[in-house]
Amino acid sequence: MTQDKMRRIITACVSAGTVLFVFLLSFLIYQWITIANLNSKAEALESEIASLEQQGEQLEDTLGFYESELGKDWLLIQKGWVDTQKGE
Repeated sequence: MTQDKMRRIITACVSAGTVLFVFLLSFLIYQWITIANLNSKAEALESEIASLEQQGEQLEDTLGFYESELGKDWLLIQKGWVDTQKGE
């Protein structure tokens, strides 16, 4: 094998290795970006779930009030079905 042919083979191997390295590095960077986006979406969904759970608890408290006798009386007065002015 001549020195010129050996130099061509080494240059081809280095070029192929460099192309492979760049391809793998770009793929890795793409994966990191994708993972970061998915993590941010997951955090946003978790915060939305927490907010909805809190709203659900507040609605359960409100429901409990309206199911009580005091809540039912308050609704009757508010809707005008019960006269609160007894002197007239």
